[in-house]
Amino acid sequence: MVKHTKVEKKMTEKNIVGSGNHSPTVKRIFIANRGEIARRIAQTARKLGLETVVLTDKRVPPAFLADVVTKFIHIPEETTQVYLNPELMIQYAKASGADAVHPGFGFLSENAVFAELVMKSGLTWIGPNPIAITAMASKATAREHAEKAKIPCLTGLNGLDLSKDEKKALADLEQFAVKAGFPLLIKAAFGGGGKGMRIVQKKEELADNARRAAAEAISSFGNGSLIVEKYLSAPRHVEVQVMGDKHGNVAVFGDRDCSLQRRHQKILEEAPAPEIPVHVRAAMHAAAKGLTSAVGYDSAGTVEFLLDETNRNDVKFFFLEMNTRLQVEHTVTEEVFSVDLVEWQIRVAQGEKLPQEFSHLAPRGHSIEVRIYAEDPGTNFFPTPGPVRAFVPAQGRGIRWEVGMDTVDEITTNFDPMISKLVCTAGNREQALELLAQTLERTLFAGPRNNIQFLIWLARHPRICERPSDTHFIAAHVTDALKCEATERESLQTDVDALMQAIEGRRIAVPGSTTHFYGGVATHANVTLSAFAREATPSSSKPSSARSQIVTHITTKHMAWSPADPRSVSRYGFGLYEMGQGSSAPFSFVVFQSHDRIEYWLGLKGHNWVVVDERTSSTGSGGSNDQSDGMSAPVPGKVIQVNITAGSSIETGQVLFVLESMKMQFEVKSSKTGSAASVLVKQGDQVTAGQPLGEWVV
Repeated sequence: MVKHTKVEKKMTEKNIVGSGNHSPTVKRIFIANRGEIARRIAQTARKLGLETVVLTDKRVPPAFLADVVTKFIHIPEETTQVYLNPELMIQYAKASGADAVHPGFGFLSENAVFAELVMKSGLTWIGPNPIAITAMASKATAREHAEKAKIPCLTGLNGLDLSKDEKKALADLEQFAVKAGFPLLIKAAFGGGGKGMRIVQKKEELADNARRAAAEAISSFGNGSLIVEKYLSAPRHVEVQVMGDKHGNVAVFGDRDCSLQRRHQKILEEAPAPEIPVHVRAAMHAAAKGLTSAVGYDSAGTVEFLLDETNRNDVKFFFLEMNTRLQVEHTVTEEVFSVDLVEWQIRVAQGEKLPQEFSHLAPRGHSIEVRIYAEDPGTNFFPTPGPVRAFVPAQGRGIRWEVGMDTVDEITTNFDPMISKLVCTAGNREQALELLAQTLERTLFAGPRNNIQFLIWLARHPRICERPSDTHFIAAHVTDALKCEATERESLQTDVDALMQAIEGRRIAVPGSTTHFYGGVATHANVTLSAFAREATPSSSKPSSARSQIVTHITTKHMAWSPADPRSVSRYGFGLYEMGQGSSAPFSFVVFQSHDRIEYWLGLKGHNWVVVDERTSSTGSGGSNDQSDGMSAPVPGKVIQVNITAGSSIETGQVLFVLESMKMQFEVKSSKTGSAASVLVKQGDQVTAGQPLGEWVV
């Protein structure tokens, strides 16, 4: 029997909706979240005949939500503070006429106080009960419950809180470090996603990293509590999907491998987790099921483990944490088990029992998800917010998209810079990886610097195709990826020049008679078109260079207006480009026009090029940030720390400024030795990417 904490005891069984004989009937769900997860929940709700409510600060509701959401509540501004405010969320839910709340993931999804307030207000909580959340949402208490359940755990320090007594907390941290040894991993006790997480290699780095981790944890999750663990050098990250009901039943829907990460944040997830010994897999599943039952868990959840393969003949696993919510990567489990996890969250919340057949399900095929971000792999994957002129995901069999933005939109610094999730499912892992790469190559994204090309490289890397890797693979190989990208861009330059000349010369566009949006190559052969014409004019296609020609087989015509500026418009299309020797490649293009500029975008093999206004070339997709002198902002954001003054001597690698952007902190380090002539910003200032923060003495 699990012994509950004082907080848990206050949450009596009578407060839990769905306990006893009460079975609430859900008709309208307030989704206390935004973006792609809001759409995901709304899709299932619509399938079940339920209404949904979502917040928006746009004058016109986002198009990606408008076709699935029943009602929108207009608010002055969407911020993290809005979605982290329990009372405000309940106020909006009640005002909307909703009878249930689904928290999605992130924000308040693992907040036991929010769950209890929702239920006390008379609304149905679509998630685990507050007792289970309190037991497992904190990594510190989760470790305690796992240890009681005899699940292997790494050596750790629970519940480090700098806000109560920083001096004592840091002393406890140093004492633990002496005992456990380095390296150590400091991480937020509440929340995940790589926020509030720091690797510490030596004693001198302990205090500063603990403070930074606590600050990020407060900013992202509203709680600065930390835990510290011994850091494994090369583990795999494997998690088990569980689902519990209010009658004591628990189902296990297999496992996922989430080892490919950057900045401790998952970027590629797959199910089932490949190459795990049968006895190890069975033991992990049993441990996850036992822990779920022990805390009375009653919704979708994930029990995460680290897999130590140092000795391939003696693979070990260690409990990492339990996420008391729906995971971002729940999609791959849904694909291989043919189950709708959101649907069963809603059904369980209404008191339904899990079907007996859930205990006999087995995965079929292989599914892989990648997270597409507006970020620059060349600057440690720093976010690159900015306007998106067009985003059109490629479609086809085995392809699933989780989209959180409109065709024409903007990626801001207010939230995580994820553009979308792509899920590809096939008969086996090799086929799923190749489908993933091909889909990314055919996807049109005209916007800021992003990781699409990096993901293509990752999906086709021989080491990744051979077998799953550890959590450090990306950090160790990102330089190779950047070199490969640069080499391929150089090899495509002649073809790019030819295509760009045609796009800028308005010699290619989309036939007005083409109405089929997706579905291969249209039958409009040998046409020359104006990007602004309404009708297609038959013509002969002529070679544009000695080794290549444009083939104007265009698959679609589409126009989209920017929500921020109705006067601007994007026209985009797709075609095939003959590259000589009988080979061809699909390409995409965008012509964006506003009152003061025209942009010509080209997408080829997952790469982007753009020419702006008077053909002023800008390589890549949105350019790159100049950090060559270590005195400019790598990302847009808020200055939260200034470590130098005019006249300061500066050493190479010294942290000069600390910025906060998208709920994360970024250090601006010097790339040379010298001294400061002036400091151009102060704490609290908002800066743009590339903005000078200081000046060197010349």
